[in-house]
Amino acid sequence: MKTLIINGSPHKDGDTSFFINEILKNIDAKVISPYFMNFSDCVDCLYCVCGKCKFKDEVSKVFEEIDKYDNIIVATPLYFNQPTGKLMSFFSRTQVFFNSKKELKRKNGFVVVVGGGDMVVNSSDAEKTIRIMLLGLNVKVLSYVRSLNTSKVKAFQDKKAKDELYEMIDLIKKEKN
Repeated sequence: MKTLIINGSPHKDGDTSFFINEILKNIDAKVISPYFMNFSDCVDCLYCVCGKCKFKDEVSKVFEEIDKYDNIIVATPLYFNQPTGKLMSFFSRTQVFFNSKKELKRKNGFVVVVGGGDMVVNSSDAEKTIRIMLLGLNVKVLSYVRSLNTSKVKAFQDKKAKDELYEMIDLIKKEKN
């Protein structure tokens, strides 16, 4: 089974990267990072009704190959209790699948959210947003990893989140068999 990890973090060595690196130690996966991709935001031009996006960029290339993947993992820090803006811009481009009514094969989804800061961190809004964003790729979310106190406990020290991560990895490996 092929796995795609979509990294919503702008930091190459942050808390989100810790989880991605742990996944990569256990599962063969391709990682893409919207922060380091060259792409245009969706402008709701409705060109996609014909089944293709008017923009020919790195996101188009990812979506041309999206049905090669069986699992999609979205890993993102939370900014104001939501996924990062660049990640949301990336997913805005799934309009091509909604508007063209193109059917994609069903994929398993997994979500890793990381948050800290001095305000109350709540991942439920972000998780709902990510589930909605993944609908355009025909992804059903099966599990979550939540590390929500990283200003006090770094991700690599978060026992509960690491337990959730290894449960997620085991689930992906089990789906493979």
